[in-house]
Amino acid sequence: MNKQLEIGHDYASIFGLDPEDKGQHMIYNGGNKWLAQQPGSEREIESEKTTALALAYINQPSVSIGAW
Repeated sequence: MNKQLEIGHDYASIFGLDPEDKGQHMIYNGGNKWLAQQPGSEREIESEKTTALALAYINQPSVSIGAW
């Protein structure tokens, strides 16, 4: 089962943004709509490619180390 993006969730780290130190955010608003924020500005983005990249990232296999 594939994971889905969560509306209102900040996916900044997937895109190399720094929410902790630089206040940069990339918030998913549903469909192909995103809200890019940084101190002093914000921009609404509609991008199928951005959504596809985020979905591919959250659905990539994870690695487990240790005993089962």
